[in-house]
Amino acid sequence: MIDFPHVKNLFNSLDGIRIASFTNQEKSIIVLFDFDAKVAINGANFLIDYKIHLEIPKNYPIELPIVFEAGEKRVNNFPHVNPDTKGTFCLGTELDIRRKMKPDYSLDKYISLIAEFLGTYEYYNKYGVFPHGDRGHGNLGILETYKEVFNVTTNQQVSNLMQVNKLKNKFRNKKCPCNSGLKFKNCHWSTLNAILSNPLEHAQMKKDYILLKGG
Repeated sequence: MIDFPHVKNLFNSLDGIRIASFTNQEKSIIVLFDFDAKVAINGANFLIDYKIHLEIPKNYPIELPIVFEAGEKRVNNFPHVNPDTKGTFCLGTELDIRRKMKPDYSLDKYISLIAEFLGTYEYYNKYGVFPHGDRGHGNLGILETYKEVFNVTTNQQVSNLMQVNKLKNKFRNKKCPCNSGLKFKNCHWSTLNAILSNPLEHAQMKKDYILLKGG
């Protein structure tokens, strides 16, 4: 959970941020700011200068912020702007974002993700390619995330592993749910343990599983 004074103090201390306004709403804190910074992407340097609208839920990090351009839209024809009315930025799947922000979920890390997004747009706009490859959108992006996390190749493997909600010692010598033929303890035990022992990632995996199943 976050509070208004903490957000104000943090943003007023960040380099490259010129605050336009803070708004303390019932369920969120809205920060409008000019983002003027130098970003290095894949060895190339870019100067970013954008007006940003950031909405931070007060139950953060249970719920993640949303961010989009304030005023005139300058990020155009970019696959990682969501097709909603606000043109929110797609900074990655929610699990991607959560794993990048561990262990403390400090908001300055989220600001660095916004900077990376804008730098990636500048790179894409200049060179016509993504600097580090491209992840799919929607459910496809979620599947790709879990395939990477679990180091598997099929949708069924992802589904089997995502359905594991508890790890018990009696399961350690059983076959891994990914159907590799290996014992659980020698396969995906440690990866799942890392997710299941983190309440935010565990909740995210359950949410993502429902999305993938169309629930």
